[in-house]
Formats: sequence, C-alpha cells, structure tokens
Amino acid sequence: MALYDKIGKTYAQTRKRDPRIARKLLELLEHSRISTIVDIGAGTGSYAFFLAEHGYEVLAVEPAATMRSQAISHPSIEWIDGYAENLPLPNQSAEAAIIILAFHHFQDYRQALREIHRVVGEKGQILLLTYDPAMISGFWLTKYFPTLIKDVESTFISMSKLSEEIQAVTGNRVKIVPFRLPHNLSDAFAAVGWARPELYLDSNIRNGISSFAKIDAVEVEQGLLLLQQDLETGRWDKEYGHLRKQKRYDVGYRFVQSIGS
Repeated sequence: MALYDKIGKTYAQTRKRDPRIARKLLELLEHSRISTIVDIGAGTGSYAFFLAEHGYEVLAVEPAATMRSQAISHPSIEWIDGYAENLPLPNQSAEAAIIILAFHHFQDYRQALREIHRVVGEKGQILLLTYDPAMISGFWLTKYFPTLIKDVESTFISMSKLSEEIQAVTGNRVKIVPFRLPHNLSDAFAAVGWARPELYLDSNIRNGISSFAKIDAVEVEQGLLLLQQDLETGRWDKEYGHLRKQKRYDVGYRFVQSIGS
C-alpha cells in the first residue's frame, strides 16, 4: 500500500463518505443479523464511522499509516494494521466484511477472499463496492485520459469472474446490484465528475484518485489542457452537456454481495 502512503496525505479531504452509498451499504447489510463488521481497506474510515454510528462494532483493517492517521476515532471502531491477504483476526471474528473500492488493490485477491471467508465464517456476508471494467470505454473521461481504459481493464476483475471467484471460495450465491452515481457525489473517486467535469481540473481531487497516480505525467498534462479548452469553448457541453441535467448515472459501479446460508 505504498501508493496510498504517497497519495493519501489529503485523502480525508476529498474522499468523504457519500450518504447515498452509505445508505445502500446499510440497506444491504441489514438483510442479515450482524453485530461486528470487518472493513478491509478501510482508508480513513469514513464508512467505518458511519456503520459504528449505526450500532455496529467495526474492525477497520488498513495497511497505510498515512490513511489511518487521518481517521476520526470512535469507541466502536478498532483500527488494525494489516493486509487482506493475511488478516490479523481470529476465525469467525465478524459476521460480515465490507470492501469499499479497495478489492482491486489487493495483491492476491484469491488469497484475500479465502482470508475474508475465514474471518466471517460459513454464514457470514461479504459485500464489495467495485467497478465493472466492461463499462470504462463508454465513459467520456477516457477521451482525455485514454490510458484509463487499459488501467481499469487490467486492474478490475470482470463481474462474471468476480462472482465465480467468490462463489468458489464461499460456496454461496452472489448478487450484483448496480449503483447509479448521484450527480453531487461527495466521495471523490474516479467518476466523481461524470456530470461536473471541472472537478478533474482540481489537483486535490486528482490526488485522491489512484488511477491518476498511475497515468504518465505528460498524458495527464495534455488531457487536462484539452479538457480545459473544451470547457472554455463549450465543446464538452455540446457533446456531453446532457449529463449535467441527470440526477444519477450508471458509470459502472456495482455492489457485489455474498450471504451465507
């Protein structure tokens, strides 16, 4: 997680909890009897804090010290320095695990799934928020930063493969729930500006998005210049301005849920 020790210094400023994501998370978790949740790749703990405020005990696992140092303390959150592939937790120490936009950062996702399954047990729930890489080529941002396509397709697992991998480890059926992003998303991850392109011109926003850290600096500079020009001339609005009028948009984000029987 050296990447987030490098780019995560102002993470808490831009990667704030989005209430719509938080409510959907709570809705999906409430289908099961859960008292303790392990949040893997917890970042600065914005969603862990929300769950703690709603009565859950949360084990927040985050390997990047830079991220943990920005977390707001809560009596129901225990912070743990650890990796998904080797969780420093006993068997069946939680009834559910959440992985919010972190699964694609795991070095060995199969081993991570085995570890998660061990911690939540046969009857436990696994809930991910992730991205469907089949959707990336249709996102207008790739016009300005074409390397995003290759990066996303090589980083994220297809929905069918992810479902198969989870089912192979847990033996449970997997449900995929599309999540249409709100136009005023407050958690500034990669598609935050789908209807607000000006956001990508803000270096603070880009610094909280791991994809930009992996794009060549020359491509970033050229892409930003082109985007700024298209905004100033009205070219962006002529081609994509209809998005500004939409309240929600399916960019490709998905909740992936597995519940033990």
